[in-house]
Amino acid sequence: MRHTGIGIGIVIIIGISPSENQKRHHPHHPQHNPQQHTHPYTPIMVHVTKTNFLAQLADFLHHLPNASFIAIDEEMTGINLPPTTANNGNGSNSRDHQQRFNKLELPGERYARRWKGVPERYSILQVGVALFHKNPNYRKGRKGVGARNGGDGGDNNQQRSSSSENNNGDDDERASMHREGTLNTDELEDSTEREEDAEKADDGNEEVDDDDDDDDDDDDEQSEYTSRIYNFYLFPDGRKSAPEREVTLNPSTVKFLLENHMDFDKVFREGITFTTVERAAYLKKRYFDRYDTKNEEGSNGTNGGGGGANNTPNKGGSNTPSRNRVKLSRVEDIAFVARTMAGLREWIDSDDSTQNPLAEEAIAVPTVATEATDDVTASGETTTSNIPNGSSDNNNNNNTTTPNPNETTTPHEPEGTSLVLPPCNAFLRRCLYETIEDEYPGLVLERASSDPTAGPARNQIRATRLSPAEKSRRERRLRRENWDRTLLHDVGFAVVFRAMSDACNGKAFSEERTRRFLDGVSPELSMPAKAGEGEGRRIPLVIHNGLHDLMFLLTHCHNARLPESFEDTKKVIRGYFPVVYDTKILGTEYSDAIIKSGNSALGDLFDTTCNASDANGDVPSMKAPLITNQDGRSQGQAHEAAWDAYMTGCVFNALCNRILESKNRFSADLTLDDLLHESSDGMLREWIGLNKIYMHVSLYTIDLESSSGPAPGMHDPLSSGLSVDTTFRVSGIATSVSTRDILQALTAGNESEEEAIRESRYEIIWVDDTSFFVGTRMADCVSGDDGDATGLVASHVRSKLHAGLGGDVEILPLGEYFKKKHEDATETMKSTTSETGGIVDSFVSVAMSPLKILGRAFSYGKRSSEDDGNVESAKRPRKSS
Repeated sequence: MRHTGIGIGIVIIIGISPSENQKRHHPHHPQHNPQQHTHPYTPIMVHVTKTNFLAQLADFLHHLPNASFIAIDEEMTGINLPPTTANNGNGSNSRDHQQRFNKLELPGERYARRWKGVPERYSILQVGVALFHKNPNYRKGRKGVGARNGGDGGDNNQQRSSSSENNNGDDDERASMHREGTLNTDELEDSTEREEDAEKADDGNEEVDDDDDDDDDDDDEQSEYTSRIYNFYLFPDGRKSAPEREVTLNPSTVKFLLENHMDFDKVFREGITFTTVERAAYLKKRYFDRYDTKNEEGSNGTNGGGGGANNTPNKGGSNTPSRNRVKLSRVEDIAFVARTMAGLREWIDSDDSTQNPLAEEAIAVPTVATEATDDVTASGETTTSNIPNGSSDNNNNNNTTTPNPNETTTPHEPEGTSLVLPPCNAFLRRCLYETIEDEYPGLVLERASSDPTAGPARNQIRATRLSPAEKSRRERRLRRENWDRTLLHDVGFAVVFRAMSDACNGKAFSEERTRRFLDGVSPELSMPAKAGEGEGRRIPLVIHNGLHDLMFLLTHCHNARLPESFEDTKKVIRGYFPVVYDTKILGTEYSDAIIKSGNSALGDLFDTTCNASDANGDVPSMKAPLITNQDGRSQGQAHEAAWDAYMTGCVFNALCNRILESKNRFSADLTLDDLLHESSDGMLREWIGLNKIYMHVSLYTIDLESSSGPAPGMHDPLSSGLSVDTTFRVSGIATSVSTRDILQALTAGNESEEEAIRESRYEIIWVDDTSFFVGTRMADCVSGDDGDATGLVASHVRSKLHAGLGGDVEILPLGEYFKKKHEDATETMKSTTSETGGIVDSFVSVAMSPLKILGRAFSYGKRSSEDDGNVESAKRPRKSS
């Protein structure tokens, strides 16, 4: 969610006025018509909560490794710090200091002043993830952006083969959707028939009749990519064992989200927990250490005393040291234990379980995630009062956990018979545990129920008699259930975050490894690329104005506190996601003039490139896969994270294809997949802005790969078309000079100048009444590496300003200005160190001096203007604040 009103670079929807946010998206999106002919690969948007997390996690992990790129978006509880009261130094206070933007403010300064505190204060409500896969039915030559003339589909046979490998998964998905009520019978049949028709048409076995014939060309058009979309709802677990994270709500943000149909009840009740990757690794290690220890004990004969001989009394003594064993002294306690053990022996010694009133038949238990603290949960059991030693029970009736509605519950093979002992206090239960383990170590003992509302069952022990095969099956089931609980209640969204990071880093996935992870057999989802094979296939992460999205992910899945330095934060982001593309940058700096001249808000870009084409065909529409919400009623809701993530991926696809259209005049066979996965980083940075992120209301572009900018103190480059050599600080002007006077001085007589000068645009940024900055944004036809053109423009700006404003004005290039300020900051640091002699004070001076100096220059002047060099801004006089 990105808000143009306040300049947050993300896929979010929070923290600004609704009127500004509404500018980002088209206010209405077409509603899905069930009778409309739909694409056979129409993706399903799934709302992922605690009730279906495990099933959807398996689906996500299955489809992630083969994705061409991933798009994300988030919705948060706030994206703007509350105003603070600042002393202006003249006896007055202001409350908007934190909110003020300045175009010359360095990214590091804005990070320290406002960016860092936002993701540390607020929380994520939704994370939308859209996986985009190459459509196996896509053919070159289809109409639409990216479908070039000529060619017969290239690797279509290979693509069909890849598609057939996933047919079973698609069938299972449709069947699951049908069971959940997502698709009714008619929709399920229609979906199956459309896919079968598409496969037959691909293989050339059959002509597919289309009721619409050729009246609607869109029905014949295939999208280049298909998409699977997941809307993850997040909320802290709230358990005492989990790290506490407070949830802070911004009132205006909440109001805006409610107006856009955010389901807060679903967030608070069903939100998925999250944790840091470090804690997730610890939780997984603790789980595997626990079971590895159990396995070692079992192999050494120290756990269970001989496996199948669980009806034979043990003569080897108890595992509990004698000094720690419970010793009974009360006559009634001794009698109770004796009666209970007599009943247990009678149950065990009976050879004919069908005739023994205490015995039960073998039962089958479905796999479900439970909240038990013991080995298994059972509640609601019936105790037969006329059997003094307890009651037999059927585990089929005791498991009250509701199976996941998105998961097929498969009954397990029988797991023996069990007996529920009479209720007693904790002291007697411990005595019974020790006595039974001593005499019958092969029996499985557990609390009858851990449900707080289960009544007497919480104070009862269940003894289960198992054969070796049944015991093995039970141990596997319990291990899987405990692993599911670990994923669902402890690790949560951190699995998704780690998987996306591994995919972006080029780690190797496999179906076998994914299955072992989901079964709780292996702690790792992926492995580094094998030695000698080079870097693996890195899957790009796509955002729209998404710096805040990335920083919010860090505070939720890396560390609740961001690094103090913006450069360190950029390194952390690159560590998790080394391949990032920002569609805001793609639209404003790398696209053609038609896109650059339009609105770069996400919704407008989506409408321009994917929903329609203008009358002259200047912006041909790209075929985008349709999206159906889980309820099947609409395509998607603007300001819903998953829908925005989907639009982000579609815009990325469309804009990249427009760029490829212009580049492919020289290389006609290059596709987007080729560009993303087979091109050099240098080409990707030059063509589509690899690892560059948009910075709102600024002259800079954030570069995740940059550690040193074009001047001392600058770590990020100026945005496209700007140069430190053609941006100047001008001081010593008369107080009567206005913005219009400056622009007139710069543009007078330019009609006869060279193209580099004629096409230049100017931005005026006031510092105070007698000084300002002027930025010269050169035309697209002028390369930033063209030293001659840059020198020509710089000389032109200098001469025009001297001629129009007077020869006494001081004009200093931005590069020299930052160099001078860096030197001043260094001198200030030395002076402070010399005066105080304190090393702590010297560190403080190093950190604060540049910010104080630049702050006085940029933020605390009498006048401020962010006017562009156009006719309208030229008419506005300079104003004092």
